[in-house]
Amino acid sequence: MKIVQVVKRFGLCGGMEEYAYRLTNELSALGVKVIVVCEEMVSEPKDSEIETFELGKSLKKPRWLSHLLFAKKVRCWVMKNADKNTIVHSHERIDCHNVSTIHSTLYNFPPKRKFPSLRNYCNEFIERRELNCASVKRIIPVSGVITDQISYKYSNSRHKLVSPIPPGVSPLNTKKKEFDPEVPIIGFMGKEWKRKGLPKAIETWRELRKETPSAKLCLAGFSTDTDIGLKEEELRFVKILGYVKSKETFFEQIDILIHPAQKEAFGMVIAESLSIGIPVLCSSETGASELLNPPKSSLSYDDPISAWHNELKKELLLLRNNLQHEAKLSSWRDVAEDYRTLYQQVFYGT
Repeated sequence: MKIVQVVKRFGLCGGMEEYAYRLTNELSALGVKVIVVCEEMVSEPKDSEIETFELGKSLKKPRWLSHLLFAKKVRCWVMKNADKNTIVHSHERIDCHNVSTIHSTLYNFPPKRKFPSLRNYCNEFIERRELNCASVKRIIPVSGVITDQISYKYSNSRHKLVSPIPPGVSPLNTKKKEFDPEVPIIGFMGKEWKRKGLPKAIETWRELRKETPSAKLCLAGFSTDTDIGLKEEELRFVKILGYVKSKETFFEQIDILIHPAQKEAFGMVIAESLSIGIPVLCSSETGASELLNPPKSSLSYDDPISAWHNELKKELLLLRNNLQHEAKLSSWRDVAEDYRTLYQQVFYGT
């Protein structure tokens, strides 16, 4: 049995690319034969036994056309190189795979009426083709949020769904920050800061400041000159780190992470925060909210600011009393072992 991992960019560049990279390395460490098919190799695999095939870059935009061109290249490679012992595991929108990991929320979900356009048609087509493809035996979402969406939108593929396999968490080397209840520091990180809920995080922080005037914000993941709607008098209570090379730089400066995303397939920053003992307040629309045990720190994005403020106060009180929620976290070795079992089921038809 040999496993072909298909991802456009292979390496340590975040998101599904890093998921595929770390999974590949751990599978190889378990003795699984792994081949990587990609457009671009950003990071070299750790094991020299891992074969890699770069198919060459194609257009980046429009994204639907980029997906179609990459899928065609992969299809040609599979036709030439795959045999009966090959399992093709895709992290992309292709149509010749046996296992599919879904890393993002579905297109146009919840369904909204859109004007007919080539873009909308093609995005729906490549998503439907990926999930309904006859060769696909298993569909693995990275969170229950995606499971629910697929079950609703593609009920004919529901039987292919398996339990979510969220990303593993790599150890972070951070120094523990001393908590000052008079100056709590609320953290937020996200490049797509609007979708990830920064406006709601700011409003929640403003409510907290009515009772704790010295409460601060520490923000990262976007440009320092971005207009995020802060008032002049608030600026001295806010630190914007911008794009950080090391997440430890961010985590070492915060007491609690807030992540009120409108829609988020997973939210790696949540898992990383929990792994080093930093409490999290996040929306139930975020896939990683399932890691909280019990899920008390999970609110709906649509809940009022007063509800977010109340939960934030509860979390800070727990922090003050040196208490915290447990988290259901996996290592990348755990993730690889889950996939090895799944590949064996597909290979032997069980």
